Amino acid sequence: MIYEKNPGAFSVGKAVGSVMVWAAFGFNGQVGLAFLDGRQNSPKYKETLENHLMPFAENIGGRNWEYQHDNAPTHTSSATKNYLNSKNVTVLECPPMSPDPKPIENVWSLMPRKVYENGGQFYSVNVLKTAIESAWYNLEPEISQTLIMSMEKRVYDVIMKNGKTLNY
Repeated sequence: MIYEKNPGAFSVGKAVGSVMVWAAFGFNGQVGLAFLDGRQNSPKYKETLENHLMPFAENIGGRNWEYQHDNAPTHTSSATKNYLNSKNVTVLECPPMSPDPKPIENVWSLMPRKVYENGGQFYSVNVLKTAIESAWYNLEPEISQTLIMSMEKRVYDVIMKNGKTLNY
């Protein structure tokens, strides 16, 4: 299973700038980060998937991997659905009103601590990007593996709570 994060945002000090980041991971590792420019739309999302997910998906997710993203309009558009179908990608659907049970959310909650540890302040976007990449590539494999292993319970909990709030 591969989990994707709707772009996260990190900031540099003194309002110099910020970056949006797309990331995905599977049991066997993570894909390279995509630093996104501007507002995202279906063609840009398709390009991100083509360049950052598809070349590595089977390696990190195994032979029968599934992809999970949220219900952002970019993710649920006909163009995105058609693209994923054309690549024979199985998508784990999220209930429309359900809280986000995706494991990548747990990873994103760790990332700012790692990026900004030791009181890190960044005065250029490039230095911030380097810090984000370092934090991403230094995540312990056990974190993603444990999160992947929790998916069965997460899906069960969504069903049992009829899409109401989960504590993840």
